[in-house]
Amino acid sequence: MEWVKQRKLPACEAIQYNGQSCHEMDDLWNALHNTYNSASGREVDLSASDPLPTLQERDWPPFSALELTDALASCSSRSSPGPDHVMWVHLKVILESHKAIQILLDLANACIQVGH
Repeated sequence: MEWVKQRKLPACEAIQYNGQSCHEMDDLWNALHNTYNSASGREVDLSASDPLPTLQERDWPPFSALELTDALASCSSRSSPGPDHVMWVHLKVILESHKAIQILLDLANACIQVGH
């Protein structure tokens, strides 16, 4: 068949470590071990794990119809459906109704408000 022709394999090079090619398993292991464990035994600054100061809690601004329609406009109408068999094109058609947009916005805002 035409589409199963033999293909040329891409050129490959041996892994290099410290200017030497690694052809043996021991050489490959040493290159891997020394690369990823090079910081073993070094002093570590643990201040990065100190607790961060608590910031003042702010209110979440409600979602707007413009945010919803802008986000939906960037979604492909030709994507494959998910487990629920709903595609973006279905949602786009449903949200042509201003009432449907308002219901979806109310639902999203309520989820944020109750912390879901």
